[in-house]
Amino acid sequence: MFNFFKKPTFGLDISDYSIEIISLEGTVEKPRLSALGREILEPGIVEDGKILEKEKLEVILRALLEKLKFGKIKTKKLIFALPESKTFLHFFELPEVLEKERIEKEIKLQAMHTFPFPLKELYFDFKVGDKEVLLVAAQKDIVDDYLEVFKNVEIQPIALEIESISLARSLIGNQKETILIADIGARTTNFSLFDQNRLRLSISINIAGDRFNQALMEKSNISFQEAENLKKEIGLDPEKKEGKVFLILQKEIQEIIAEIKKIADYFQNKTGKKIEKVILAGGSAILHHLPEYLAENLEKPVSIGDPWEKINIDILKEKEYFEKALEINPILYATVIGSTLRGLTKEPEKAGINLLPRERKF
Repeated sequence: MFNFFKKPTFGLDISDYSIEIISLEGTVEKPRLSALGREILEPGIVEDGKILEKEKLEVILRALLEKLKFGKIKTKKLIFALPESKTFLHFFELPEVLEKERIEKEIKLQAMHTFPFPLKELYFDFKVGDKEVLLVAAQKDIVDDYLEVFKNVEIQPIALEIESISLARSLIGNQKETILIADIGARTTNFSLFDQNRLRLSISINIAGDRFNQALMEKSNISFQEAENLKKEIGLDPEKKEGKVFLILQKEIQEIIAEIKKIADYFQNKTGKKIEKVILAGGSAILHHLPEYLAENLEKPVSIGDPWEKINIDILKEKEYFEKALEINPILYATVIGSTLRGLTKEPEKAGINLLPRERKF
């Protein structure tokens, strides 16, 4: 039997833009980084969470696994976070205390009436907390494409979860406050609201890094690469370039702020609770002055998440790795770190939502 304590699983995250791999050793309470790798994907291999070029993805993933930047992967078992844009979430309350069979029947009815695809085209799983149920589904063809790639690369997933839950494990841990994670990527911004360490709401909007670039290109009549450089070098600094970059990006950021305020109002009206703080994640969250700008407009603490906070990263301080380690931006690994932490639990397969195909009684 596979021994998770001696050979913990590794975490894998695949986005439209990149692949991240992390391996941790030790325990959930005292995790220790043992391997890390990242590879940028050329456009068109994965698009909006769907694999378009399986063979190319397999070649890149196989090469990355064989030669990581730091350490080595010692297992073929992995936990994978499915792209949030390709999963469906539904929250509902059970009408009363029900027997297991009644609960399963109610969940099946909810899935049939809520998700935009027939049940035969979906993999789904659920988690019951108090009276509330979190029901999650993903299209079979999307999931099966990832599973085919993993099989061809000779790695074996033991759990498929969703990005928001991975992020929370990495950035929130056991905090019980009402916290909103804003994951600002290239194509979308995903908002995940957690209260008492439970996912209570998840929303995505198509305003993120690519939209920032597009606005800069159109308003300044510059190329994509010039826009990307301005975004990274200036961000929301009103003192540079006569404030022109700031003004262009500010308009886009205001739409993100408006969405956060809508989420906050909805949750407060429903529960009476206020969002206590906002944690930023994703590659586009590292705009200069973004946390300060959001904090001022939202009137609440805003910070970029730190997935290294509770992890021993001494391996990065070793002489052979130190120079490369200085180039690492930890927030880019937040999702995959969360998945890997799940692998340190006693039974990773059962430690939350698992969309890995398996037989169901219903």
